[in-house]
Amino acid sequence: MEVKFLKAGTGDSILIHHNGNNILIDGGNDSTYLLSEVEQIHRREEVINLLVITHHDDDHIKGIIDLMNLVIKGDFGTPNEFIKKVVFNSPRLANGKIVPKKERLLSYKQAHKAEELLLKISTPWELFTDKADSILFDDLEIVFLAPDNQSVEKYSQQKGAYLTSDFRCDWNVPMFKLERHLTDKSQDTSISNASSIVLLVKHEEKRILLTADITPKRLEDIIKDLVEKNEGNPIEIDYIKMPHHGSYKSLNKTILSNISCHNYIISTNSKKYFHPNKRALLKVLQNSQGEEVNFIFNYEEAIDKLNISSKEKKDYNFKLTPNNEDYGVSI
Repeated sequence: MEVKFLKAGTGDSILIHHNGNNILIDGGNDSTYLLSEVEQIHRREEVINLLVITHHDDDHIKGIIDLMNLVIKGDFGTPNEFIKKVVFNSPRLANGKIVPKKERLLSYKQAHKAEELLLKISTPWELFTDKADSILFDDLEIVFLAPDNQSVEKYSQQKGAYLTSDFRCDWNVPMFKLERHLTDKSQDTSISNASSIVLLVKHEEKRILLTADITPKRLEDIIKDLVEKNEGNPIEIDYIKMPHHGSYKSLNKTILSNISCHNYIISTNSKKYFHPNKRALLKVLQNSQGEEVNFIFNYEEAIDKLNISSKEKKDYNFKLTPNNEDYGVSI
């Protein structure tokens, strides 16, 4: 199994390759590397076996729209044969039916654009919640941990999409000063992010948690459920993609205290919303029990913007690891 966290602008685009199967999760808002990877899939005479659109935000869905436009043009052969299965909790499916254009309840144009393109490709798409069965590709398992039915219902009833971000930059503040004022009082509660699809990728002994932009309340519920199934013990995860591109509003102490993980992946070029927040890294470090933490970036330039000193890395016992491939990070 190879998992690629592609350079995708400010957003996520994750490509999993295993035994000739290709699973694509989101497309970011810069599709340059995504389309290059898809071209290689086509050259190998393979297909996209599963496409997951975690939610409708621009920095997750725009690259998928770019891809589907090329699929419709026939750049990768017969459209409905190149993309085999799609999971997308779109406005239409969330309402339980294909809703006519004039009756749509959610006014977010890119979500509707994706729906229209999927109809043209003629690949049916499905709504998945935490009650859905896992999807297997040989010995690779994709487990759906979120959203729950309640989050999907709230999402379907919204008349608009409201994106929440933190516009306060903390990059130039020393970590010891930020640590003094670190709390969980400010948390993301947006309905769009609460409806994000969260995946646990399992292969042999490896576990990778893909969190999209999930809100902390929903992630807290997910982690608590996993801990309960683990006889009350913290769950061990090899890699976690930090939710919402390293926003400090998307993590809290309860979540982190129930996780044992030393590798956190941050997916953003840091050109919007001052992500990742240095405070998000500090929240992780506060719960690391002194063990070294590795923050892995798919854009090296995002590390430079954080303005973290060698002394801070030593004092707080962590590493900042840049992308190991031109296209981003491969694990």
